Amino acid sequence: LRMKCERMGDAWAELLDLAIACPDQPGTSGYRTLVHVTIGLEELKSGLGTACLDFVGTMTAREARLAACDCLMLPVVMGAAGEPLDMGRLRRFVTPGQRRALNIRDGGCAFPGCHRKPKNCHAHHIEHWADGGPTDLRNLVLLCGFHHRLIHHGDWAVHMATDGLPEFIPPQYRDPLRQPRRNTLHHV
Repeated sequence: LRMKCERMGDAWAELLDLAIACPDQPGTSGYRTLVHVTIGLEELKSGLGTACLDFVGTMTAREARLAACDCLMLPVVMGAAGEPLDMGRLRRFVTPGQRRALNIRDGGCAFPGCHRKPKNCHAHHIEHWADGGPTDLRNLVLLCGFHHRLIHHGDWAVHMATDGLPEFIPPQYRDPLRQPRRNTLHHV
């Protein structure tokens, strides 16, 4: 069981996510704030090391990879000598049309047994965009904040089944056969 402070922290983060994406927020039209993150190419690929956040602070490379899934973060990838190699691919952001399609297909958090609705979810790249993953429906899945972090930091895996629906593979210690699982709560 998760501790009360973890649940409260998750609730606070979710509240902030909802407020940031609110279409009534003045000047944003529901789009998240764009921030620049400077990170080395190897750090971006491996998730190890640190990244500079808009030259005002740092975050771990792992946090940068997680944040890059569903926010307006433009990575500035640096080479070994400190030269900018790439300004990122803005195409990795899910379009409003793709988001509507994800909301319909997944119905909310796609993780098995999760009841969270689409408004409480992030669009997650199954193959991370930093590793060349495309921003298309066959590579995207809706995940609530808790399950998004679980996929990034845990032993669960997600892939797209042949019928175009996301399936989750539990870690071997949970299911020795690692049988794929789906969330059936959102679809009758």
